[in-house]
Amino acid sequence: MSRVLRLCLLTVVAVGAVAALAQAELNRKGDLIVSFQGEISPSKLPRNKAMPVSVRVAGNVKTSNGLRLPQLRTIAVAINRSGRLYDKGLPTCKVASIQPATEEVAKKRCASSIVGSGHVTLVVRLPSQGDYISRNNLLAFNGPHRDGQKLILAQIYSKNPPGAIVLTFAVKRSKGLYGNVIETTLPDYAESWAYLTQFDMTLGRTYTYRGKERSFVSASCAAPAGFPGALFPFAKASYEFSTGDVVTTKIMRHCKVSE
Repeated sequence: MSRVLRLCLLTVVAVGAVAALAQAELNRKGDLIVSFQGEISPSKLPRNKAMPVSVRVAGNVKTSNGLRLPQLRTIAVAINRSGRLYDKGLPTCKVASIQPATEEVAKKRCASSIVGSGHVTLVVRLPSQGDYISRNNLLAFNGPHRDGQKLILAQIYSKNPPGAIVLTFAVKRSKGLYGNVIETTLPDYAESWAYLTQFDMTLGRTYTYRGKERSFVSASCAAPAGFPGALFPFAKASYEFSTGDVVTTKIMRHCKVSE
């Protein structure tokens, strides 16, 4: 049975203010400031037929007073319920294959399971030394199912300190406009030292299964007849911190009809 998850494009109006929509959306709670950005590529899509796309999501967290940022524990990205994510016939990767492992080793072990890439910035806090910034690559792999939920495994390999963190994103179905939730929690072994301040992840790849080209992510531009495009609530992100604070922000995006 194919595993299909709806992913994009619902509320429709005339396309406009495209440049403004490409910028990050900001929200704050007390001294916490969060930003969220995302997009679909290409943005020019068929009206009634899904085609392969890539989906990018990115975010930043900081404080307005310059004080130490509390630890970001959970990230939940909820994406509009239309569209789909499809992985039937796509090889899966297990956490044990990419942790512990360098980025190069992870690529070799699970090359056929790679579904995305990106970057993550951490503030490293170790008792023996002062705080310092660690900028790292991210590799996303098609994971197995756990408790009935599809997993996406994001390996973050740090050279300083050396080691890998794996963020396990559970893909959940939800009722309402934002029908797909991709959620991860910082693993226990990283809580003592890793403080995430920025993430950027792009998902998307094509592959062949049973002689046909398939796409891990696909979407259409669901504009009604006579409309050249659509403006739609693309996604929202929720950030939960060690203090218990939860900050949420939403973004709107656009698409154009290609036929």
